Amino acid sequence: MMQDHFPRLSTPDHKRTASRLSPRPPGPTPIFVRLSLAAFILTSSVLLLTYFNPSPWLAQSPALFLRPPPPLSILSGSIPPIQGCQDVHTTTLEARERAAIVLLLREADLDELLPTLRNFEAKFNANFRYPYVFLSSPDLATFSTKFKRAVASVLPKEAVVEWGQVPLEHWSIPDWMDKEEVRAGFRDQEEREVQYAGREGYHHMCRFYSGLWARHPMLAKYDWYWRLEPGVRFFCSVTYDPFRFLSMNNKVYGFVITIVENENTIPTLFKTVKSYAERKNITPSPALWDFFTKKDKLGQETYSMCHFWTNFEIGDLRFFRSPEYQSLFRELDQAGGIYSERVGAPSSTPFPNLAVDIFTTLAQWGDAPIRSLALGLLADVNQIH
Repeated sequence: MMQDHFPRLSTPDHKRTASRLSPRPPGPTPIFVRLSLAAFILTSSVLLLTYFNPSPWLAQSPALFLRPPPPLSILSGSIPPIQGCQDVHTTTLEARERAAIVLLLREADLDELLPTLRNFEAKFNANFRYPYVFLSSPDLATFSTKFKRAVASVLPKEAVVEWGQVPLEHWSIPDWMDKEEVRAGFRDQEEREVQYAGREGYHHMCRFYSGLWARHPMLAKYDWYWRLEPGVRFFCSVTYDPFRFLSMNNKVYGFVITIVENENTIPTLFKTVKSYAERKNITPSPALWDFFTKKDKLGQETYSMCHFWTNFEIGDLRFFRSPEYQSLFRELDQAGGIYSERVGAPSSTPFPNLAVDIFTTLAQWGDAPIRSLALGLLADVNQIH
């Protein structure tokens, strides 16, 4: 075997070590590095766009628009309620309506009134500063200095407060009614357990809030009212202006709940309203009227007993002062049902006194069903919110 005279070249050990330590050519970038870089670029872009184009609903100072674009549902005539909290830095910049917070009170209501005012200020009026109109009934003394100071102690110094009283003629049994007979009817209703029927002041309040309140001189300069009652609590902040919302959307009335009336309080109210509508050739809006009516066992249209709960309501005083509403109110007022109803069949006897005795004094019409049926008769469903 022939020997190789040319020895193989070998790599020294220190050179082999150096070659193992030298960096390799760069490979592909790991995926998470790419995602992190893309997220950083995207976040930076969004922050820059937000900085140069602030949202009016998030910024401390309003941008170009005071309102978001109207929802498409407005085009169909249906206006959705305000949802969520609005930015009061924006909503409080909008113009105010000619509106007032109206309270009908007695001095005995003070303990319930003060927490209500604190709550109402915290949840709404501290931002919107609508004036308060406090009214007392004429059968009681006018508000005392002590009462006014207590109210002032829970309101900010800049609050506008007006004090007044219901005129005596608006808090009395009408002259065209027999007062002794009416008061005897109160006692009869109380014995029959008709709710609140034994309280004369309650009947006066129902009459006042059925139509007379809208004509009170202290409300003449206002277009809108918000009825507030002692003992009320608001659990959510009202961060928009309901008066402005109703005004801009051509509404005349806003409510929060409907309930069913006690049937024994208004046995002839619906019949009286319907008779008036037929005589005046008034055709109500079907959608709203159907809400207040139903068919009885004979297929005749009758009252469903459903009505707006008027202890919380916001309304357009111009609507309630209108000739159409006031004409209907006068019809119901002169019918006397706010104080008492006489239900029954007249006797065939020639003695008038016996004929009267056959009638039964049952009930009184409350302001809530009167207001509801009047709205059903005179307003369109799109005017109610």
